[in-house]
Amino acid sequence: MAGEGEYEVDLGLIQSISLPSDGKIPGALTSIAGQEHYDAYFRLVRQRPDLATWTQSCLDVQRDVLVDLERSSLSDEDKVAILAGCVVTLHSTLAEWVAHAHDDFGEAAA
Repeated sequence: MAGEGEYEVDLGLIQSISLPSDGKIPGALTSIAGQEHYDAYFRLVRQRPDLATWTQSCLDVQRDVLVDLERSSLSDEDKVAILAGCVVTLHSTLAEWVAHAHDDFGEAAA
């Protein structure tokens, strides 16, 4: 059961993903709908996930995207744009892992 200000919508299309509390994709947009509607539409869970949870979420979503792209009628150009977005997300995630390794083990991890 959804609480006040929460939506209980499950269309069976995608799983929820975790984002930092201030995160928005594709950025802050000016629209009639507020953050509550945006979050419900994209099934976002606003919390700061630990790095492992974030990484697993990225892997899960990108695995599903790759499966969808195989049977998609999108143009090759659109498919490349989606794959480029996946690469940016993975690059950012790997950079966070490297930063954490440096924090945990010092420069010896480099």
